[in-house]
Amino acid sequence: MIKRTGNIFLVLWLGVLPLLLGGCGYFRPLSIIPVRSQAGSTLQPHFHQAFYYVTRDGTYHFILKSKTGGNTGVTQMMVIRVFWKPVPGVTPILSTAINATFEYIVITPSGTGRYSGAGFIRLHNGKHAAIMHATMVDGDLRLTASSGYFQNALGPSRIRGDFTADRDPRRAIAMLLQARRFYFIHAYHTRLAVH
Repeated sequence: MIKRTGNIFLVLWLGVLPLLLGGCGYFRPLSIIPVRSQAGSTLQPHFHQAFYYVTRDGTYHFILKSKTGGNTGVTQMMVIRVFWKPVPGVTPILSTAINATFEYIVITPSGTGRYSGAGFIRLHNGKHAAIMHATMVDGDLRLTASSGYFQNALGPSRIRGDFTADRDPRRAIAMLLQARRFYFIHAYHTRLAVH
């Protein structure tokens, strides 16, 4: 009888364990879903560098970067600000309460595009954790600036999924400044190439 009770307990525990670990064991990559997509196609930017830092007011700043195809490829960057308290009306995209704003920057050899948006992000680790796992519950993106011959293949889109970032304020700030400088230089040159 004791052995059978132990087996029942083990079966019940194994059934409950995935539910308890579901928040931290399940990782769904960031996905961008165009609103007008007929086939339900999604884009999954694979960021190979991700860092974050926290300011004194409790705002989290994340910078994610990916580059593919060598010198002739595409560079993708995402800059995310997560507020400790929801902040209403920070961007023209959402007028309701939000807790995060973000920019998705795409740089191609022929042009640049900057998508902006806002949404909700859940942080899974404690403040100042060495590695932060975050879930973008829901957000929206729209093209707000472009230069050169940039093709807006996404249009208005939704964004959701998980990402992780290392806590490294020095590298995060350096990469953020480098990303902005790289974006503006490339935007300037591609704009000149068109006109």
